[in-house]
Amino acid sequence: MIDKTIKSRAVMFVKSEMERVVRDLESGIITRDQAIGSLNTLFNIASGIEDTMQMQMICRMISYIRTTSFYGQIKKMYANKMFHDQPAPSSAPAPLQVPAAEEIAASSMKILEKIVR
Repeated sequence: MIDKTIKSRAVMFVKSEMERVVRDLESGIITRDQAIGSLNTLFNIASGIEDTMQMQMICRMISYIRTTSFYGQIKKMYANKMFHDQPAPSSAPAPLQVPAAEEIAASSMKILEKIVR
């Protein structure tokens, strides 16, 4: 069992360190490998206090850093909560319905009948 005050302080520490890592990576003070190492350490701390939101955000940041070589917008993305879990939009379009093979065959038969007549 983790004490609430210790958990809240640890979450505060993880958040401040993530901001520092992002800021240092963007300014070029640390390299990509150093940033990933720091984020891995923060992930271990977040898993120790069982904070799944921070763990997910750190994983998203690590995967973003691994996939790109341009870090000019990473601080802005972090500030705009781009790495946080975002709910799906409520006005999502309905999925397209693909006609079954029987429907395709029936429609092609109707077309063929019209051609024959």
